[in-house]
Amino acid sequence: MAVRAGKKKKASPQSRSKQVRKAHVVIVRTASNDKFSLLGIALERAGFWPHIDAARRRAGIPGEGFQVLIKPDLHLFGTAESTGTDPELVEHLIDLLHDRGYSKVVVADARSVWELWLENCDVPVRAELVGYHYVTRRGRAYDVADLSEDVVPVSFPATSALRGTGIARAWVEAHYRINFAKNKTHEEFGFALCLQNLLGVLPLRDKDYHYRNRLKPWDVCAEVLVRSPAQFNLVDAFISNHGSEGDRASHPIETRTMIAGPDALLVDWAASLKMGLDPYASAISAKALRAVGLPKEYEILGDLTPYPGWINVPPLLSDSVRRRNESPAFGRLVKPWLQSVNRELFPFKDLVNDRANAIAMKYLSNVDTNNGGFYTLVGLNYLLGFAHSSLEAYQIVNHKERLRWRDAPLDFDPKAFAAADYKAVRAYMEPLQRIIRETPAEPNGLRWRYLDGSVLFEFAQVIPVPFRKFVSRVTIAKAVQSMNDYIGGACAPVAFDRSGRVTYQVERNIYLPQPNWIGLFGGQHIDVGKLEYIEYGKGVQKIFWRAIRSSNGSAEFDDGIVTFAAEEKDQTRVTIVARQKFALPLFWQAINMDLTPKIKNALVVDAYTRYFRQTIANFEAQYQGREFRVGRPWNLAEGETGSGANARLEAIVELFSSVGKALGGNLVDFPSLLQSLGIAKKETPAAAVDDQGFRHFDGSLGGPQAVRDGAGLAGFFKNARTEASGFFTDVAEAMRKDAQIGAAQLPQGECGAP
Repeated sequence: MAVRAGKKKKASPQSRSKQVRKAHVVIVRTASNDKFSLLGIALERAGFWPHIDAARRRAGIPGEGFQVLIKPDLHLFGTAESTGTDPELVEHLIDLLHDRGYSKVVVADARSVWELWLENCDVPVRAELVGYHYVTRRGRAYDVADLSEDVVPVSFPATSALRGTGIARAWVEAHYRINFAKNKTHEEFGFALCLQNLLGVLPLRDKDYHYRNRLKPWDVCAEVLVRSPAQFNLVDAFISNHGSEGDRASHPIETRTMIAGPDALLVDWAASLKMGLDPYASAISAKALRAVGLPKEYEILGDLTPYPGWINVPPLLSDSVRRRNESPAFGRLVKPWLQSVNRELFPFKDLVNDRANAIAMKYLSNVDTNNGGFYTLVGLNYLLGFAHSSLEAYQIVNHKERLRWRDAPLDFDPKAFAAADYKAVRAYMEPLQRIIRETPAEPNGLRWRYLDGSVLFEFAQVIPVPFRKFVSRVTIAKAVQSMNDYIGGACAPVAFDRSGRVTYQVERNIYLPQPNWIGLFGGQHIDVGKLEYIEYGKGVQKIFWRAIRSSNGSAEFDDGIVTFAAEEKDQTRVTIVARQKFALPLFWQAINMDLTPKIKNALVVDAYTRYFRQTIANFEAQYQGREFRVGRPWNLAEGETGSGANARLEAIVELFSSVGKALGGNLVDFPSLLQSLGIAKKETPAAAVDDQGFRHFDGSLGGPQAVRDGAGLAGFFKNARTEASGFFTDVAEAMRKDAQIGAAQLPQGECGAP
């Protein structure tokens, strides 16, 4: 359609208001070295001042009483580093706020896991050591608050990962919150920007234990974003930090950019595109983008061309770090070893981490230019990840009591379903129940058959307990959580009958791999979201459920019915009907058991008989008041003050001793491996000693490029193995002696004495 050029019409007040309401983010770049002017320009173009003024008017508070909180990225371990927000920019922002009448400003961050390993890491001291002066260049005083103190309840719902969690009063009651992140890469998530900076709002100190392992960072960041977000978001990209160690070491690059906007996801969207990355590359960002989403209408003002010379984290390294960090033990064990630290400002609290960090910084730093260090780090990460997954698979089969529960949020919106959807679950399951009821039973009573690749089955057992007594202690609404190998999830009632009993319910259920031995072949945990319909009758109670999603793709079908029914002679019959189809690991997909039906059928009968007998046993244990859930809870006090020393000293000593012996015994002889593959040259004997006693070497084997050629790689691995071997062996011996001395000094009869 042709458009005739003409005089531009003046926008109406209505159209202007629509333009103002459209979400936007600005990307501002400068060619000068004036970072302070750049910040001011970014705030102006992003509409920051009208935005904060509008918030103040809504609050009805004058500027001098309007509390503004700035949350910077405080991940700094020295002055003039680029791994966190520039303190000078934060202090300049405070001055700009004062100029506009906002004089009540506080800088805040929560305690971090680094307090466990380094001195001087409590929030106020750490801030001062890395460049916060508590008074700006123009003489405006401000405080640095610890967001781990004065924690107040927050209304996180029962379906949230953060249910029961509080947040500091300083954050909750601030009238206006500014999230000031750093433009940097992250070795596990690809990038760490505004959304990831919200992890620093959460109060518990050991954030790796609580918000990486017990809970998941993508879940908790999305929850904070929804329930207690920042009103404005900034990314300090004047001097950015790029490369494979964006969060671990300072690798600055001049990008001379500032990114700003009210919407954290939109700001991160633009910032990640400037890095040349997919905004969904970070699991933290991807979860929020899918669960919350970008504004319906938005615009990006500025140039999205990727930064020249920018280096992102190689996918191989990110994947290896992710696998390593799945282990609460290994991920936290090596973290202080790999962090670049100014030891004068932040000395290590113990010899073990100090020496390990020194060795790691020597061999495993600058991995973007150090090929030997890169592949050693990747190999170490995968080795630790494999050790964790192997140990977990072993525990699933043999020691379920050692597994940790899996806390998780509900991963779908219950409001998306109407009453008819819950009632439809019953209509779906009842015809399947008739099919299986008319199927001949196995000698052990199990009825089963295949249906579209799924297994449909029924199992029943009579419990010698009167019905009324049984249902008074065993709640039908919790029947699905009582199934065998339930390890975690979330549950929320949706509707109740006149007696206050649950009738509609939603759940997310996580179970161990089924059958358990599938875990030895890489089988996944069963993770399923369900709609449930519950009915109560005279002498009978039923719960119907149907799977509506599986977050990890582990289940195509996981639907069923549990019935509690009164029987003669004061007994209760428990009947379980279910339709299941779980994803198989690649090995068993390749085997294709359908070609050997007798073997497959035997495995099916054995697996389901075991599963449902144990489920019935769980109901009996629940009736008797005994614990029946597999695994164990997480330690909610882990990492907090007074939580106690590590109780696994002997295990750590054994680990160090074993690693030292293995390295010393050439368990992994990388130099020989490289030589056998033709990547490295074999070592050549040195030249003869001359008359003056000087030994002469072939110059081709050394030099600054040694680490990049085959000989350099071989030498790198040889030296690293030798030094690491001595370190692990020496530390193990030192720890063992210290433990013996400490034990000898304990009075007889006290806890801890031999």
